[in-house]
Amino acid sequence: MDANCIRDLAGIVGEPWVATDDEQLKGYAKDNSFVPPRMPQCVARPGCAEELEEAVRWANRTRTPLVPVSSGEPRLRGDTIPRLGGAVVDLQRMKRIVRIDRRNRVAVIEPGVTFGELVPALAREGLRLNGPLLARPNKSVLASVLEREPGLMPRYQWDISDPLCCLEVVFGSGDRFRTGEAAGPGGLEAQWRIGGAQKFPLGPHQVDYHRLVQGAQGTMGIATWASIKCEILPKAKKLFFLHAERLEDLVPFAYELTKKGYGDEVFLMNRVELAALLKGAGILPEFQAAQTGLPSWVLAFCISGGAYFPEEQLDVLEKDLKELAQSLGHVFSQTAGDLSAARMLSLLDRCSDEPYWKYGVLGQFREIFFITTLDRSPRFIETVRLLAGETGVPESRVGVYLQPVVQGTSCHCEFDLFFDGEDPKESAKTRELFERASSALIRQGAFFSRPYPAWADEVYRSQGTFAETLKKVKAVFDPNGILNPGKLCF
Repeated sequence: MDANCIRDLAGIVGEPWVATDDEQLKGYAKDNSFVPPRMPQCVARPGCAEELEEAVRWANRTRTPLVPVSSGEPRLRGDTIPRLGGAVVDLQRMKRIVRIDRRNRVAVIEPGVTFGELVPALAREGLRLNGPLLARPNKSVLASVLEREPGLMPRYQWDISDPLCCLEVVFGSGDRFRTGEAAGPGGLEAQWRIGGAQKFPLGPHQVDYHRLVQGAQGTMGIATWASIKCEILPKAKKLFFLHAERLEDLVPFAYELTKKGYGDEVFLMNRVELAALLKGAGILPEFQAAQTGLPSWVLAFCISGGAYFPEEQLDVLEKDLKELAQSLGHVFSQTAGDLSAARMLSLLDRCSDEPYWKYGVLGQFREIFFITTLDRSPRFIETVRLLAGETGVPESRVGVYLQPVVQGTSCHCEFDLFFDGEDPKESAKTRELFERASSALIRQGAFFSRPYPAWADEVYRSQGTFAETLKKVKAVFDPNGILNPGKLCF
C-alpha cells in the first residue's frame, strides 16, 4: 500500500482518522491468543455507514485487505490480527444507540456501542440483554452477537442466531444491504412511522442473509448497525444453587429446567471456574484458597417476577421447582459452600470491571470452547482432565463453564486455562495443553462452531465439501477477497 492509497483513504474518512505510526498500529498487531502477531499498514476509523461503504470500495479498487475491529483492547481470539497486513477498519467511532424500543423489546445499535454503554442505557428503559456472563465492558455488543457468544438465559433464545434480529451490512463487494424486515420498503424512520421495529430477522425473500455474516469473523461483510432483541427487567429475582460431586448428577435437573422454561439465567461451573469468577470479580481475595470452600460442581439458576404480583410469581415458581428437584433426588438452596446467592446475583445483569475478570485470576488465560449437549459434556471434560495431567497443568487451573443455549437443546462448553503469563514454564505448559486439547476435542466430535485461527485449519481439513461451498459463497459476496483474508477457510 503506497502513500497515494493511504491519502485516498484519508480523503474518505478524514485525515485525523487514519493512522500509520507504529505506536498506534501495535495495538492491532497482536492480542491475547497464540496467533503470531502481524502489523497492519494503517488503521482507518470511519464515523458513519457512508464512509465505511466508500472504504470498502476503495479496498476493492486497490486490492487492500480490510480487517474490521469494533471492540476495545485487549482483544482475545486472533480473528482481528491482520494475517496479510493491509488496513484495519476500526468501527469504535460508530457508537450511536439509534433506538431503544421498550414496547417491542428491541434496540438498534451501531458497531461501536459496548456492553458498558448499552447495559445501563437499557436498564434506564426497564430492559436487559440476554448477554454473556460478566461481559468485557469495552466489548462491542454487535460483535458479540455476530460471534454468537452465549447468553445466560436459554429460555429466551429460540434460534442459534438470537438475539440478533436485523442488520445493515456492507458486503465485500461494496454493496450496502439490509436484512430481515429492515430490507424495506423505506428506511428505518419510515418503517418506525408505520409500526415497524426491525424485529423479524428472516429474509428478504427466501434467504436469511444475516446467517452469512454471523460467525464469519468479518470475512463476508461489515455491519453498520444491528437490531438486538431485549428482555424486560424483572421486578423481583431469586437465585438458587444445586451442587454435586459429579456433573452427571446435575444434568437431568438442568434439562428439566430448560425444557419447561422455568429459569431465566441458567449455567453450570466447576469449582475452579467459580473460584476464578469470584476472584476475578473482586468478591474473594485468593483463587486457590477459594476453591476449598466450594462444591465440585454447581448449577446456578434464577427465577424472576414481572410487573404484576412479582413476589407471588416467585413463590409459585419456587414451589414448583422444589417439587421438581425432589423428584430427581435433589434439594436446592441459596448457598454453595462459602458462596451466597446474593453475591452471585450481584454479578448478573452487569459487565465485568476493568481489567476483564479473567485477567484478575492469575494474570493470563486461554479459552477453548465449542457446542455440544449437556449429556455429552462429561466425556470432553475427562479428555481435557487427562491431557492436563500429561502436560503438567494442575486441575486447579482448568475452569469449566457450561452454558445451555437455544432452550437447553445444546450447550456452550468452555475450558478456561488460567496461568501466570510471566512464568515461561507455565506459559509453555498451558500452550501445550491448549493445542493438544483442541486437537483431541475436534477429533472427538466437539463442534467448533466458531473456528478462530487456532482451530480453523484443523476444523476445515475434515470438512472439505463444506469449505468448498463456503468459498463459493465468499466469491459472491466478496469477489476480490478483501475482507479479513486468511481467516476461516479463505
